[in-house]
Amino acid sequence: MTRCVICSSEAIALASCNNPAGPKLNFDDTIPSTGIDKDTDTGLVAGLGLEGDSVLSNPDVIITSGVEWVSGLSGNAMRTDEDGDFLRITNDSLSDHVNAGTVQAWVYPEGENYYTGIVHKGEETNFSDEAWSLQFHTDLKPYFYFVSESGTAVSLMAPDQIPLNAWSHLSATWSYDVDTDTTEIILYVNGTAVVTKSETGIGPAKASDGDVLIGSQLPEQYNASYGHLTFMEIIDEVAMYDR
Repeated sequence: MTRCVICSSEAIALASCNNPAGPKLNFDDTIPSTGIDKDTDTGLVAGLGLEGDSVLSNPDVIITSGVEWVSGLSGNAMRTDEDGDFLRITNDSLSDHVNAGTVQAWVYPEGENYYTGIVHKGEETNFSDEAWSLQFHTDLKPYFYFVSESGTAVSLMAPDQIPLNAWSHLSATWSYDVDTDTTEIILYVNGTAVVTKSETGIGPAKASDGDVLIGSQLPEQYNASYGHLTFMEIIDEVAMYDR
């Protein structure tokens, strides 16, 4: 049975929730010159400390001109303060993680955000290639949207808003148990599971060829009202795991 677990970096995240000046998550200690850390032993598909210079030189990363590098949780972080600001990682550079996965990030909101993307898998404006999306829904309520291989969509929204002008750690996990044909999806806020859903018969996550976007849901405008669905605040310490 494949289990989805809170990784060791999550434990460090918990310790730092009340201490934004605390140490970085553990994968940042070994970020290579590419700016994207990978570790098969821990299941790390992509870890980004978002320090700026290293990811700027990565050929698998596209960063829009509006992105700024500012003081973050520790070191630098990524500010997306205008619609259409995002960092984009090409799908070809990432390994598949459909049967089980974790996506996590630190966020520092300075204003209300509606339907804005933090880490989003998919790039089509009609969302036809969307596999999952860690985002905000109404106000500052964390939200995770999961699409299974059968096309079934499962949404999880935290009951409470996160605070303004403070760091919060958001993560979501999913795991598919082939023996019971059950998919479990969990949304965490600061290390605490706030929503858990278990679905039977929907299968693992959708296999998508879409890129991963950090800071926005879409590389092109959805429409004039919602734009790129950009989270116009600060993001740091993003990671994706295959467990």
